[in-house]
Amino acid sequence: MEFVLDVTDADGAGWRGQLRRPDGSVSTLRLQPPPGTPRPAVHDGLVVAILPAAMRTGGTLRVRGALTRGALRNLTEYAEAWANWGPDRFHHVTLAPDAIVDGHAPASGHDAVFAWSGSLRSTHTLVRHRDGLVPGAFGVRAALRVEGLRPGDDTSERVRQALAPDGVPLLTVRTNAAAAGFVDPEIGALPIVAGALHLVGAGATAGFHARSWSFAAQMRYPRPGPALQDLLSGDGFTVRADGGATSPPRMAADVLRHPSLAAGLSDCHRVPRAAAPCGRCGDCTLTALAFAALGAPPPHGRRVRRWRVAALALVDPVRAADAAATLADWPPDDSTLRAALATRTALGRVATDLRDTARWFGSAAGLRAPWPR
Repeated sequence: MEFVLDVTDADGAGWRGQLRRPDGSVSTLRLQPPPGTPRPAVHDGLVVAILPAAMRTGGTLRVRGALTRGALRNLTEYAEAWANWGPDRFHHVTLAPDAIVDGHAPASGHDAVFAWSGSLRSTHTLVRHRDGLVPGAFGVRAALRVEGLRPGDDTSERVRQALAPDGVPLLTVRTNAAAAGFVDPEIGALPIVAGALHLVGAGATAGFHARSWSFAAQMRYPRPGPALQDLLSGDGFTVRADGGATSPPRMAADVLRHPSLAAGLSDCHRVPRAAAPCGRCGDCTLTALAFAALGAPPPHGRRVRRWRVAALALVDPVRAADAAATLADWPPDDSTLRAALATRTALGRVATDLRDTARWFGSAAGLRAPWPR
């Protein structure tokens, strides 16, 4: 099984990668940066973005271009880790670039580009470095927004204005990743975002993105995928995951220091991130509860109803962990919202324990897959 990745110019800038699959079909991934962005000398970021598509089948991925030796090593391990995690869904990929580059050093300095979707986590990652709230904080060179990961995504003037008071430049990379089928349904959009960070990271030491879940989520079943974000790096540019131990109320408290950013927050998955959140879905409810724990109004402006808290679906381990962390950092009071959240998380914990017990006995009896995977 052999895939071939041909790299061509994308209107004089960015990347256009044509992936020829073993069955002869061809898919094209485009990553278009702002005008004047210098194209990287190596294709580490493009291969990062393309790799999950090859992992679904496995085999050899021939790259008609150059990779740094560090990227070759990291991405080989990345593919092997996912193949071990889900052997029925992902498979080993052998990378075969035309050239392997040694001695490709990162830029000097201590600044970074930050992937920013407008979510609470990505906004917190931006402001905790902007305000020096983390040891060894990086300077904020720019915020990156990737368009084309979801239908309707675009960079509205409202988005640009949210960054303006803090003097943070906004970079936009446009992609056809969702339309062309390069956003893997299980791995998600992170490889595309990491590829975009490589593309616009010239002159920066690193690119940061928010970790998608807290560490506590990995203690629940079904567990989120393996935490391998730092393997999306090459020798000349490092991609790092940030956060993961901070509770939603703590994130909200840090973000509230920047009113323009707080006002534009959206964790909503019903509407595009550039539009106002719906304020009714489970993700909007959890974001509102993080602010309610501080006595602050929700960024979407809609009043949170107790029945929405009581009806929160907590089967997803990420959402369940965020709900528990929000309750843990909510000071004891007589709030009806806090009481509703406490009841909901307690019931969710009972349901989780019952499911885990049934799964364990089923595994011991040979009726289910080995526990745990």
